[in-house]
Order: sequence, then C-alpha cells, then structure tokens
Amino acid sequence: MSDVVTADEFRQERDKLERDRAALNEKLNALNLERESTLQQLAMTAGALHTIHHFLERIDPEIDENEEIDISELAKKEGTDNIIESIESDKK
Repeated sequence: MSDVVTADEFRQERDKLERDRAALNEKLNALNLERESTLQQLAMTAGALHTIHHFLERIDPEIDENEEIDISELAKKEGTDNIIESIESDKK
C-alpha cells in the first residue's frame, strides 16, 4: 500500500462527501418541514383546548372547595333570587 494519495482519490472523496452533504441537507429540510407542521398542530391543539376549557367553564364551572365565595359577586352574575333559592334548597 502506498503512502501517497493521488488527486483522483481526493476527487472521489470530495464527490462522496458532496453527495453525503446533499443527502443530509435534504433530510434536514424534510425535518424542518415536519417540525413546522408539528408546531402548527400543537398551536391548533392548544387553541382547541382553550376553547373547550372556556365552554366547560361556562356550562359546568368547577368550584374549588377551599375557595372562599363572595355571595355578592355571585348575585351580580346570576341574580339574587336564584342564589337565595339555591341556599335555601341546600339547607333542606
């Protein structure tokens, strides 16, 4: 085996490395497209979750048992009569 490297061997290695680089660039571009698509899907999913959370809070609000409830605020939201009826029915 010779310790001398010829120009043809360098050219062959260069051609191989250029093909490898081109293939890696194509792969990177495909991954970037997939990444952008995934980010878009993630944003849409977050928006859908936010919308669902909003509707759930409107139709079936969760009440924290440890949270203090200001009756005057509830009266403004729901009307005093409904709250008084609710409190009286809870006592029975």
